[in-house]
Amino acid sequence: MHMNHEYAQEKASHSTRNAVTPMHVCLILDNNSLTDTVVQALDRAGRHRVTVFHDISELTQSTLTPDAILIGLQQFTALRENEPMVYLRLSRRSRIVVVLSSRELLDAAHILAFADAWVFEDINVDRINELLDLGLEGHCLMPKQFLSRLGVDEIRLTLLPRLSEPEFETLRLLGQGLNNRTIANQLDLSEAVIKSMVRSVLSKLHFRNRTEAGVFAARQQGALQSAREGMVPPHMHAAPTHRTGTS
Repeated sequence: MHMNHEYAQEKASHSTRNAVTPMHVCLILDNNSLTDTVVQALDRAGRHRVTVFHDISELTQSTLTPDAILIGLQQFTALRENEPMVYLRLSRRSRIVVVLSSRELLDAAHILAFADAWVFEDINVDRINELLDLGLEGHCLMPKQFLSRLGVDEIRLTLLPRLSEPEFETLRLLGQGLNNRTIANQLDLSEAVIKSMVRSVLSKLHFRNRTEAGVFAARQQGALQSAREGMVPPHMHAAPTHRTGTS
């Protein structure tokens, strides 16, 4: 069963002529804590009808036609991969806004194109009302750090703990411009194993080729080890945002 939270308010005065039209928002997020945070932020605006669903099946069985659907990345991925026809039906009647963390951006890049807008729970979820208004117009606010090469580097730094130790050493040596044979000699592994390691590094960190991986490793050589140990780069915290189209 879903829970309704009615936040729409009557606008009776001429002084509210320029107020934004109330909208119906459905939430289906990946965890209860995030759901509570978003509901509280919407509540503060005092101008939305909010319906909370607990899983995709509740949403698909509902007869509601919300203006916007705020959906967690895991839920959205499952919807796109397992229920493509349901996704098409929902996308035709509502704006779909995906909620994710900044470090999930590269992993989710292939699927975010199917959403109308994105909200980053660790950067700009506190601006959810503004982001919803923009989402209905086909826009989203992109955090400033994602619009530069160094910003993408910072995301990749947060992904380094997913590398095995040999993979990390392979990446580090790619940053020195070494070929597979030389890397194999230094790590006392076969060249075939190093070739496999390079492919794994490219896949896990979303590099297009070994040259891009090497340039990243050379540029970020001073930060690789601390990021590998799980220390968050300083600029991965909240930052200014820029408006971009999502058409």
